[in-house]
Amino acid sequence: MIYLSVRNQILQALRAELEGSDRVHAFWEQGSTAMGRADQFSDLDLQVLVEAGGTEEAQERIERALRSVGEIDLQFVVPQPSWHGHWQAFYRLAGVSPYLLVDIVVMEATSNNRFLEPEIHGTPSVIFDRAGVVTQAPTDAAEFAKRLTKRLDLLAVPAELFYLFVGKELRRGREVDALSFYQSAILPRLVEALRTRYCPWRYNFGLRYLQYDLPAPVYAQVRDLVYVAEPAELTEKTERAMAILREAVAALRAMDLVDHLERSR
Repeated sequence: MIYLSVRNQILQALRAELEGSDRVHAFWEQGSTAMGRADQFSDLDLQVLVEAGGTEEAQERIERALRSVGEIDLQFVVPQPSWHGHWQAFYRLAGVSPYLLVDIVVMEATSNNRFLEPEIHGTPSVIFDRAGVVTQAPTDAAEFAKRLTKRLDLLAVPAELFYLFVGKELRRGREVDALSFYQSAILPRLVEALRTRYCPWRYNFGLRYLQYDLPAPVYAQVRDLVYVAEPAELTEKTERAMAILREAVAALRAMDLVDHLERSR
């Protein structure tokens, strides 16, 4: 109850400040709330849409609103230009659960990259929307399938080239190097292949949310492969991971990816 009270207090403070500016078009929440999985450990994943040139004012209003709830004791502003092209910052408030971070993105109306694809990001919780802009049509499956097709060779070929490096480094007695190759060259490609097979719209989400996005037996396989207790396990787990990866890529190559995406909405 305390978590929900503080959470709502933060949202209401932000709403009052942001809605007070005509330059702010919309304010909404995504993340775990949009996916229907919010709990007492969830942070606040917030999006603000402003008119062109309105980012600085929005930032000032955001920080003023947060300070009305509590002292900002830690903050990180993503260096610009960010990977997504927007201003983004993370805030932690004193006296508030450390899990209740405020992760807020300010995007200008000239950008079309608003993280509103329903298949990927779920259903946003709209706090206010002056012009009905917090919406997006279903994602084009044919275009998305082209992206997935290009990824298949980037999964299979490098893994085939580099998986032997695990065994090579073990033979050299360089156990940390062997683990590094396993973690960087094999596991990410395995996970992407399985995501593409079972939850293709979120093919690039890495290890996050796997227990929701993969069938339980497949998730159990990945979980076992992720945890390596001793170097002696690496040889067997590498071979097992490669076998699963090869099978997943072969299955994907045999699929109609457009149909696969449509059935996975």
